[in-house]
Amino acid sequence: MFTKVNSKVVSVDVAQSGPVVARRGAMLFYTGDVRFQPHQIAGMGAGSGGMSGIGGAIGQRLAGEHESTLLATGHGVVHFGFRGIEVEIVDVGRVGGLIRVEASRTLAYTSGLQASVVSVTAQGGGSGGGGGGLFGSLRSAAAGAVTGQGMFTTQLSGQGQVVILGHGGVFELGVAPDRPPVTVDPQAYVAAAGQVTTTLTSNVSWRNVGRTGGEAMQLQCAGHGTVYVQASEEKL
Repeated sequence: MFTKVNSKVVSVDVAQSGPVVARRGAMLFYTGDVRFQPHQIAGMGAGSGGMSGIGGAIGQRLAGEHESTLLATGHGVVHFGFRGIEVEIVDVGRVGGLIRVEASRTLAYTSGLQASVVSVTAQGGGSGGGGGGLFGSLRSAAAGAVTGQGMFTTQLSGQGQVVILGHGGVFELGVAPDRPPVTVDPQAYVAAAGQVTTTLTSNVSWRNVGRTGGEAMQLQCAGHGTVYVQASEEKL
């Protein structure tokens, strides 16, 4: 599987791990006979997350969260990194078999994981605070435009590993039903594993959002699982 070379680079033997999906531009170098081909995540077509028409179109336009990916196969060792940003390896099977990670924060993952693009309103099996139907989609799109979060997110499930990116490194925050919710700055949010529901909250009225700092909007994380946060509010 993936091995950390240092805080910003991982390596993987694709003959042992099987095919690896990586964001375009992440391959630094490789040894051996490795081939790369275009790859597409399920749900990247019209109607991601079960949405279509105007809802899907707005989401695709407002949220630039879909990163082009490649599939690496063959026999050899590939080294991945991206813009000198710190990396963190997550074993999805050990965190409940489910993780939702911002596409811009995803470096690479083993193809044994089932990947799909889902609406943020479906995270953790809950409503995500956006409501259902087109109204919920539009509200999520507006929230994504304000906070920098997209309307869609990448969901990985099953057994395998994913490498996530975080400025200044990534740390874990546990979420449990018997604990108070964890509230995260949207710019610092990276991913959530397990049955975690994220709800956009604000301590100001929507009409005053543009007049306040980024801390006016937060993501409240509840349920059972782990939230991954980067040590910075810097975007990728």
